[in-house]
Amino acid sequence: MSPARFSVYLSFMGRIPSHIVDQIYQVSDIVEVISEYMPLKKRGANFWALSPFSNEKTPSFAVSPVKGIFKDFSTGKGGNAVTFLMDVEGLTYLEALRYLAKKYGIEIEEDQVSEADYQQEADRRQSLFVVNEFAAKFFHTHMLEKPEGKEIGLAYFKERGVNQASIEAFTLGYAPDQWEEFSQEAIRQQYNPDYLVELGLSSKSEKTGNLIDRFRGRVMFPISNEMGKVLGFGGRILGSRKDIAKYINSPESEIYHKGKVLYGLFQAKKALREKDLCILTEGYLDTVLLHQNGIKHVVASSGTALTPDQCRLIRRFTRNVLMIYDGDAPGVKAALRGLDILMHEGLSARVAVLPDNHDPDSYVRAVGPAAFLDFLEKNGMEGIDFKIKTEKEQLPEGPHAEAKLIKSVAETLANLSDLVERETFVKYAAAKLGVSETLMAAAVGEAYGERLNLDAREKRREASVNPQQAEVKELKGFDQNEFATQERELLRVLINFYDQEIILANGPKEDPQGNLIEYPKVPLADYFLNELEGMPFENGVYEKIKGEILGAFDQQQPFRVHDYLTHGDAGVSSLVSELLTIPYDLSPGWKNFDAFVVDYDHNVYKSVEAPLLHYKRKRVDKLISESQDKIKEASKNSDSESEDQYLRIFMHLLQLRREILDRLGAVGALHTREV
Repeated sequence: MSPARFSVYLSFMGRIPSHIVDQIYQVSDIVEVISEYMPLKKRGANFWALSPFSNEKTPSFAVSPVKGIFKDFSTGKGGNAVTFLMDVEGLTYLEALRYLAKKYGIEIEEDQVSEADYQQEADRRQSLFVVNEFAAKFFHTHMLEKPEGKEIGLAYFKERGVNQASIEAFTLGYAPDQWEEFSQEAIRQQYNPDYLVELGLSSKSEKTGNLIDRFRGRVMFPISNEMGKVLGFGGRILGSRKDIAKYINSPESEIYHKGKVLYGLFQAKKALREKDLCILTEGYLDTVLLHQNGIKHVVASSGTALTPDQCRLIRRFTRNVLMIYDGDAPGVKAALRGLDILMHEGLSARVAVLPDNHDPDSYVRAVGPAAFLDFLEKNGMEGIDFKIKTEKEQLPEGPHAEAKLIKSVAETLANLSDLVERETFVKYAAAKLGVSETLMAAAVGEAYGERLNLDAREKRREASVNPQQAEVKELKGFDQNEFATQERELLRVLINFYDQEIILANGPKEDPQGNLIEYPKVPLADYFLNELEGMPFENGVYEKIKGEILGAFDQQQPFRVHDYLTHGDAGVSSLVSELLTIPYDLSPGWKNFDAFVVDYDHNVYKSVEAPLLHYKRKRVDKLISESQDKIKEASKNSDSESEDQYLRIFMHLLQLRREILDRLGAVGALHTREV
């Protein structure tokens, strides 16, 4: 995300007063927000889950309820509830804030962000959502209230068995069979004509230049994301006309990408988590009628072949998928292709082929929901069994056909990234095919190598077009200098405890008379200001964050960590979320100091004092070495004035080093005695 995009967020913040933004952050329960997308398991102080952004087997996605942040250690993503919604939903900063405000009952007064101002000043993307919402209401209202809508659209849905509750739940509608009715109403309501064309709701007449309706005489299925925002539409023509397409979808737009959305996900997401299973269909009406019959853990691939992005959407809610297809050739082909994609994305796949050329819509109406589910339970085949059975039936007999079958099965098993799972399936498939495990393993190994090469090429392609990856790579490059580990860990302590008071206990606990000595309490930020005065971090990003924390403290202002968690630079927001997360009792980085370390939670001062002194010693050692080089260079050039100057600096640095070493010795003695 570019800095320019971040400036858009900041302009939005001007529309919502900072105290309202702070209130949204304070009341938002990050565990509750993220739990709506994936199951979380408590482990220690944090909650953990499989990453929604990568295909992994071991949970590395951490959520800290105390700090209100998440960190995905597999991809580097991190942030708060707002940035999570931005990542998973593609929302803007303002959209995420408004969603959380609505969820937690925080009122954003109209004079702060009026709808008129919002519609005028919101970015293009939000405006497109507004136009789609209007279109969905228009088609829905036209079907329920206008004579044409009732007689044609509503009658069709009633004939197909769709009840009023389902019509409302999915906002089903009807586009009037007129050339300009929708477009003219949209213009009357002052919606931008360019947006109507971009979204595929209207097109321009070549003859007159006027807007004409793209959807005419069709029942309409609004396609929403999991937040319920309308992304696009699917429209089905009624009757038996051969000159036009039976179904048309909205074209690709800034907000609608057909291969990245699942029809019915908004209505199904709760049931997907509860059932831990996703029933995957092909059609809109299949999804509506199964949902109506109480089978709510169902989505459709939205009129497209299953894609990796759709699989990743499913994976946020469950790892188990049951694909339902009819038994014709296109259905079987789609099931086989879907199987490979599901397995490659780490999902467990089963396949059920409905009998007698039924589709889910017709079959559930024929037998009822109980018998429908019973059929799926008894006839849902393990994906690899379906693959072997189907391809055996399609191939002729003979050694060439058998070799082709083995290679085809191996290519499917090569999609399994988990070694244990892959080897288990190798044994299973070898037994099913009647070949040796050695042969099957060799075939899978060869196919797996080819798969890795394909994946590597795809990642290189994505990196070449993804500027955020470049930003993250640039930030990682900073970590190669010799002070990176120390500076990162010191910044971790500062960002977590900058306002915590510490006791500067630099001596014994009692005086010679046995009286307790009271040492002064100072904020940790004060301690850092004094200890690191004139010694900026070498890492520019770390120094910028450190400077802002200490600057805010010096001016008695709170450090707005959430501004960094929603930073336009993906590398910076990822870094801050990582620093806010302490995944282990002790960070391995501290061990590089060769110093006594105490757990953060017990005594922050003791945890940071020795590492800070070791860091200063290393910085001073480097300056000493540089001074020695300068002295030699000045002597070589017979520059006595510069030589004297660098010699004085050299002597001062030696004195500073001795003082640091004396303090380190005292720290070690104190810590050892107290232990």
